[in-house]
Amino acid sequence: MSRTKIWVCWGLFQSCPFEREREKLEEEDIFTELLLERFCDLIKFVKTRGSEDPSSSSGSDEPITVAEVEPIVKDFASRWKAAIELMHKDVITSFSNFLCGMKILRAALTQLLLYYTRLSDCIKRIVGGCGSTLNKDLVSISSIMYKIRKYSRTL
Repeated sequence: MSRTKIWVCWGLFQSCPFEREREKLEEEDIFTELLLERFCDLIKFVKTRGSEDPSSSSGSDEPITVAEVEPIVKDFASRWKAAIELMHKDVITSFSNFLCGMKILRAALTQLLLYYTRLSDCIKRIVGGCGSTLNKDLVSISSIMYKIRKYSRTL
């Protein structure tokens, strides 16, 4: 088989919808694993309590409290930069295809930003305005976005 035919066959294989869907699922598994290794408590909290509507009676009967959220906020504030740097190093050393690795890292960091935004929204919903006591420990969304841009540009 000629080199041209091999490249054409490879291109057809890569453009197969089933194959793209499988690759997408594998990427999601990888970036979810990257996040769970470092931000497990944050992700668990957001998945269980972050989508609760305080005005509805569904979900948990107890409102979100400062005591429930404070350890997560303080842990994130103390470790987020180092954790993102470790994720970057893991991706650089684990993927032979640099572009694929960076795509997965960007997806993971974007998902992290979404989780943290949802945590911030939960803090705003704390009854009695007590959530404002955590403001000093909250990392600004713009700081996280800056780091995402920094590691997304790394070549």
